[in-house]
Amino acid sequence: MKHIRWPAVSGAALLLLAAGCTRSNSVPPAREVEVEVEAGGAAYLVGEPLAHKNMTVFVLSSPREDERDFLTLDEGLKGGQVKIAEQEQETVHTLQLENKSDRPLYLQEGERVQGGLQDRVIASSLVIPPHSGIAKVPTFCVEQSRWTEGGRGKEFGFTVNAALAPKGVRGAAKVEGDQGGVWKCVGAHKVSARAQLQTPNTNSSVNETLDADAVRSVSDNYAAALGGALEAPAGRHAVGLAIAVNGQIEEVNIYPNSALFHKLAPRLIQSYALQATLLAEKTGAAQSLSTDDIGRFLKPGAEKSKREKSLDNGNTVVVKELEGNTFQCETHYDGQVIHWQAMKKNGTGDAARCATLGSDW
Repeated sequence: MKHIRWPAVSGAALLLLAAGCTRSNSVPPAREVEVEVEAGGAAYLVGEPLAHKNMTVFVLSSPREDERDFLTLDEGLKGGQVKIAEQEQETVHTLQLENKSDRPLYLQEGERVQGGLQDRVIASSLVIPPHSGIAKVPTFCVEQSRWTEGGRGKEFGFTVNAALAPKGVRGAAKVEGDQGGVWKCVGAHKVSARAQLQTPNTNSSVNETLDADAVRSVSDNYAAALGGALEAPAGRHAVGLAIAVNGQIEEVNIYPNSALFHKLAPRLIQSYALQATLLAEKTGAAQSLSTDDIGRFLKPGAEKSKREKSLDNGNTVVVKELEGNTFQCETHYDGQVIHWQAMKKNGTGDAARCATLGSDW
């Protein structure tokens, strides 16, 4: 597969409404916004804001896309093409995985797996080639107190709720490499969800909370309202999603192609649904956002630090800390960017948010 270049383009901004979602209130007329991001100098068109309750999303589109047919972890686990388990010599931060399919397996950071000696979360996005044999996958623990085999033995299965792990968990794992920060975020989410949604809190796993009926209902509600609206204008491909809660831009993710985007973007929305619900009382102070706001967010600021880590022979992740508490992450697979991400720490100086979410993310 040749390297895909994404040329600068212009066109009408996305105009799309779906049942249950609306344009953000008081948003200026849509404008063409060409956003340059550090993903091979690529340019993307930002669509109009789509809002549901206190969450707003923007679709990023491109005229070209990677033609590879990626398998996702949940598809592979459910279809029996992918096996994930503890290593023979068990360690918290590494699991073993085998991709038995004919397709490249795309692992999204924040994907949760259940079983083994303790529930885990995938620490960084990466691609596992077809018929991989045993490969190693970086993980973090999201179940602090267990280190014994469950009903699946050393193997892992998919979770009931497709939602990815909360932003704070993903930021602590991928950006900070902080297991204690992951546990703190998990604990706070469990306590906050228990208080506001009456979810069970009988163990230390984030999966108990995210898979609870009340949280699944919230996740499905946001996904149903916004997921069907994630389309691009004619002649373009939806490949990226910006998410804002209470008028604060939280995160932008860009994927290799539209097919993969449509599998993963609803799961990001489901993940943020719990955060949006837990922070709903702050909605009154929210500002409406425009496509220009996304453009400004994506302009690279001054670089404060940069680190590069090899995940395996084919995958490398680059993490940059920029001014303004923004972090940009790129995963490179065989020399190509297969996941570009920008995350903002919005909890700095916000004690109430940090207490609710257990993190300054």
